[in-house]
Amino acid sequence: MTIRLYSCWLLLALLIVALPVQGCNEQQAAQPPKGRPPTPVRVAEVVNRTVQQTVELVGTVEPWRRSVVAGELAALVEKFPVEDGMVVKRGQVLAQLRTDTLTIQLNAAEATHRESEARYQQAKKDLERIKTLFSKQLVTQKEYDDAVTQEAALALRLAQLESALLQVRDRLRKTRVVAPFDGWVTKEFTEVGQWIQAGGPIVELVDLSRVKVEVPLPERYVGEIKVGASVTATFDGLRGFEVKGTVFSVVSQADRNSRTFPIKVELPNAGLRIKSGLVSRVILQVGAPYQALVIPKDALVLRGGTEFVFVMNDGKVAQVPVVGINHVNSEVEVSGSLEPGMIVVVEGNERLFPGQPVRVLEEESPA
Repeated sequence: MTIRLYSCWLLLALLIVALPVQGCNEQQAAQPPKGRPPTPVRVAEVVNRTVQQTVELVGTVEPWRRSVVAGELAALVEKFPVEDGMVVKRGQVLAQLRTDTLTIQLNAAEATHRESEARYQQAKKDLERIKTLFSKQLVTQKEYDDAVTQEAALALRLAQLESALLQVRDRLRKTRVVAPFDGWVTKEFTEVGQWIQAGGPIVELVDLSRVKVEVPLPERYVGEIKVGASVTATFDGLRGFEVKGTVFSVVSQADRNSRTFPIKVELPNAGLRIKSGLVSRVILQVGAPYQALVIPKDALVLRGGTEFVFVMNDGKVAQVPVVGINHVNSEVEVSGSLEPGMIVVVEGNERLFPGQPVRVLEEESPA
């Protein structure tokens, strides 16, 4: 009995000693690994390519065409089916003027014209008969001359009535004020029931199928920009959107105060994303091409008033100071301790620090 009791106490003591050891081992196994995981980034290669100096000029987008569409007649507006912001097609009715008086005039003119036509046709037949009789000496010279005069007078009268008829029809046609081109209605000047004077405005219409931007070119570049030169345009109100265009006019007269030459740029606008009045930044290439180191614009980091890039080597990044010189589309020419073939971080660099380990998400082929 004593031996059995001693054995029980010994087993209980062993269990008490073993439990803390096992709990300690479980706690050690649950501890997280030391150090931060590598930061995911995307990278690109530093390349040496032919570039050209660029100049950025600021202008305002204007529609390719702007027209204040007017009514040609003094009349009452009977229908006005458009409103601000509406897209209209060429020939679409913008306003219908009242036609009652002109319709009455047209009916009267047509009746008079038909009467004159009948008289003229009868005079022609009479003249033919008189000619036959005159050739047989059955009528006098006076009768023949009177028939010729009558036919000529009725022909002139018929031509006069045809002109009057065309005039009434033209006035009636002008009661339909239509769009002269495809565009957008930007302003209304009248309403149903309003009386407009001849030449009075109906709507303002703009053509945005393409747009133009006028920018001031400094005189030191005027000899390097020609009509037909390619440009790239961006817009403050359309972040990330850019479009290629061409110079279609270089004004020969400089502004006497600023010493700049206005140049006009044509930009396509197929998707109608570019709106009139947007601020546009037009980038033009000037000077002779040359070789330079370029990196994607997103590789540049501005921190503490200095520019630098993160260069990747053996899974870690090093901070390398650079100076941005020339922006070319989505790339930037830089100077600094960089060489072609180096790998720089282009995405995820805003949260990096020197010596930090990184993991490349997607290798980008050199542009």
